[in-house]
Amino acid sequence: MQFLDLLNKSKQESKSQICIGLDLAAFGTREQYTLKKEQDKVVVLLNLIENLYSRCCAFKINRQYILDLTSPEIQQITQASHKHSRPIIIDHKLSDIGSTNRQAIQHFAKEGFDAFTASPFPGNVQNLCETAHNSDLAVILLILMSNPEAIWMKKAYIEKVPVFQFNAILANEFADGVVIGATGHVTNENLHTIKSEISGKVVLAPGVGAQGGDVKSLVNIFHKDVIFNVGRSIIYQDDPLQVLQSYNELVRKHTG
Repeated sequence: MQFLDLLNKSKQESKSQICIGLDLAAFGTREQYTLKKEQDKVVVLLNLIENLYSRCCAFKINRQYILDLTSPEIQQITQASHKHSRPIIIDHKLSDIGSTNRQAIQHFAKEGFDAFTASPFPGNVQNLCETAHNSDLAVILLILMSNPEAIWMKKAYIEKVPVFQFNAILANEFADGVVIGATGHVTNENLHTIKSEISGKVVLAPGVGAQGGDVKSLVNIFHKDVIFNVGRSIIYQDDPLQVLQSYNELVRKHTG
């Protein structure tokens, strides 16, 4: 099943627009939000999927958090997600020339992912998306990140169009979705500009939860097309399902 079809089916089944960010930091790598010393990362990830799938619409893993896992271990994780008909995204931010991209895409497919995030900055968006689609993978393009340093994307122009808007136009033509930060310098005006350029694309919005991102504006503008990635605020909790439910209720409050 194609990614967008699987995602839409998953949203209907779970009645959720929450994507769980499965970014588990190894013990000792930072002061808080890490695994406990005795915990096995793969076991914890599998348990999280089993416990949360019924109330979320997708899972996402940032590549940096699974560099310590083998390909068979990653396959265990993607298979667990698919067992419950939930799409799983690899947040890789792929950004390279075509021949190198092909190598990465082959690995994404072998690992069992349904979609990946990619950067438009090398400029070869059409080729990247065509290569991904040939491997039955969807592409979610970085459009406007909430990182304060990313404000340059609003100040820089290509052919008299702001960079973020130019990339939204490319995403609409070739990609399957866009990444838009839910925090920081991203304004309602920016969101409306992106909305005017895209149609039928999933909007992946990180920044909700620990980063304090805004749910209301994104829901009001993108409606059912937006899915909110929430990680730390859920996966490290004693009762992650209960916390997940609170985020579902927050989104529903704004969707009516």
